[in-house]
Amino acid sequence: MDKIKIIKKTIKELLEVMRFDGQVVVDEPETNNILANIQTEEANFLIGQAGANLDALQHLSRILVNKRNEEPIPFILDVNNYRKHRIELLKDLAKNIAQQALTEKVSLTLQPMSAYERRVIHLALIDQSQISTESVGQEPERRIVIRPIE
Repeated sequence: MDKIKIIKKTIKELLEVMRFDGQVVVDEPETNNILANIQTEEANFLIGQAGANLDALQHLSRILVNKRNEEPIPFILDVNNYRKHRIELLKDLAKNIAQQALTEKVSLTLQPMSAYERRVIHLALIDQSQISTESVGQEPERRIVIRPIE
């Protein structure tokens, strides 16, 4: 069985065991970033507060998928494109905060974020030569500081 079929079948079975209705759509772009998106009317339960349930569901899904395959299959799990929209939101936030930091000539600290979300922020600003980003603090309160370079 190919990777896409294993992922789709495993997630579908997991949803059935959890008694959730939904369709599983799996995309494999050229970059080998496999994205499995659950389309459901029960998204709030599967996503949870700030994506906490989705993170847990992704972890569990990966364990189950990797038990069915000889080699690990890396993939991202999403629900109703939540992560995709969240990434766009975070990129916009990064650019806006960077502009504010430059304009006001101050360091600005963002709210605590997961490692994945902090990475999105760092990558969104990597090409900005006038800005530096740094993660500070301890999990789960780890945050990003965005500061202008003097």
